[in-house]
Amino acid sequence: MMISNERKFPEISFVDTDTERLTNNLIKAYEVMTGRRLYPADPARLFILWIADIIIQERVIINESAKQNVPRYAQGEYLDSLAEIFKDTRRLEPQPACVTMRFYLSAPQTSAITIPRTTRVTVDGEIIFETSEAVSVLPGELYADAPAVCQLTGTVGNGFTPGQISQIVDLFPFYGRVENITTSEGGADVETDDAFYERLRNSMETFSTAGPLGAYVYWAKTASARIVDVKPTSPEPGVADIRILLENGELPDEEMLRLVQNTLAGGDDGVRPFTDLVKVSAPDRQPFNIDITYYIPRPRQNSVPLIQTEILKAIDEYKRWQTGAMGRDINPDMLIKLIIKAGAKRTIIRSPVFTVVGDTSVAVLNNETVIYGGVEDE
Repeated sequence: MMISNERKFPEISFVDTDTERLTNNLIKAYEVMTGRRLYPADPARLFILWIADIIIQERVIINESAKQNVPRYAQGEYLDSLAEIFKDTRRLEPQPACVTMRFYLSAPQTSAITIPRTTRVTVDGEIIFETSEAVSVLPGELYADAPAVCQLTGTVGNGFTPGQISQIVDLFPFYGRVENITTSEGGADVETDDAFYERLRNSMETFSTAGPLGAYVYWAKTASARIVDVKPTSPEPGVADIRILLENGELPDEEMLRLVQNTLAGGDDGVRPFTDLVKVSAPDRQPFNIDITYYIPRPRQNSVPLIQTEILKAIDEYKRWQTGAMGRDINPDMLIKLIIKAGAKRTIIRSPVFTVVGDTSVAVLNNETVIYGGVEDE
């Protein structure tokens, strides 16, 4: 599990797994007990090396098992079990995508036409959305809007832009046509260990009823496992401005913002402090470009294709890092570091340039130009 830089703790080991130290201790003990020296080719020495290998493997297993009792190392069901000490917080289950559907009549009617709950609409016959509440087209009106959820959980239902969900499955009287008027959003896979661990820590903030920053972060993240960053601010007394960012630097759309808004609205759980006006929105955009030329050292020219592949991976890693959190300054030094580490001799960075990014803003990539400048002498 990755631990954020802001919460870096000392690495711990419960048992010693140093192979060389164990082997030397076993050999010394054997020589003391038998009174004879063990040389490299001695069969007894080879037997000790075999025993040491088995012991080290067992110690590694013991060490990893013991670490599962520490939240920052725990994974899977072990992390789920440790959640009982964090206010019984539960891992977020897979969630279906949500969308708003608009149902049209063939012609206005003199009486209301009800569109039943669970009316189904499909994209292609496999991905199906169904309405979560009944709505009525009033007399003289031509359409009504209804919220709908995907029958499949996970991200499969995300990203259908307005008009793409348009095939009716369950007909109703005077049906004309149907289409989605928002982009489907909110579908998420099961919460990852890293995200769950961070939310477990944030859960400790929810003991307060005064609206601490950590509590808003915690509750906002419970809305969807796709939310990776939350930035609460208070631009004026009594107002909580909540900015959210999705995985891979994706900005939230209307459906996701509505989902978080509903989660923070309060209700029986009392999530929102009574006096707070909560506003949920996407972060402000801080655009940047990538425009670079890189060179590879001549002694490694036989490995140019492999190095180029690694450099492209390094650039992708930089993009994920740069766009993955709000308030993260645009830093070309990180890009240089990753490219050099991937095997380049040097790189010319025309863009980006260092830019301060505000707490409620996020870096967004516009254009990308990557040029291979050839090989150079060391």
